[in-house]
Amino acid sequence: MDGLTQTHPALFFSAMVLLPLGPFPASVLFVLAGVRFGTFGGFIAGILALALNMTVGYWIARHVVREPLIRWLALRGHQVPQFDRSDELQFLLLFRVTPGTPLFLQNYILGLAGVRFRLYLPVSLVTQAPYVFGFVWLGQSLTQTGAWKIVLAVAGGAAAVLTVSLIRRLVAKSKSTT
Repeated sequence: MDGLTQTHPALFFSAMVLLPLGPFPASVLFVLAGVRFGTFGGFIAGILALALNMTVGYWIARHVVREPLIRWLALRGHQVPQFDRSDELQFLLLFRVTPGTPLFLQNYILGLAGVRFRLYLPVSLVTQAPYVFGFVWLGQSLTQTGAWKIVLAVAGGAAAVLTVSLIRRLVAKSKSTT
């Protein structure tokens, strides 16, 4: 706990931005942000770090690895899937709210798929904000003695997962009826 509270905020924030560009779970960093900065500060730091992380991940996918990956796939008789712009929002929503895919893979796949950035970032942040809040709140709750806050934070996280699942089903159902 002392090491966490003595870490310079800029160093901690940089870790929140950069570590999830690879297979490091952002959720752990959000919990630690709650411990380090409290609920409000941790949520603000988490959202800002998430926005920067998503921007960098998208940029890497679109401008660093896209062309080499397209060439590599073409040599093997495959191509990066293309989708109609009218399906872009549904694709983005379904991809972001489906649990299980790590954040870094979501960022890279959405960037490779050609989702427009002006849609990608706001929709991504809105869909991920409940997760950030839940994990930050859990982290902040761990610093308190009241066990009810921990239970409430876990319940809030479960509620967020259930809500995302419901949204996913509704979007899929509306897509199948059109």
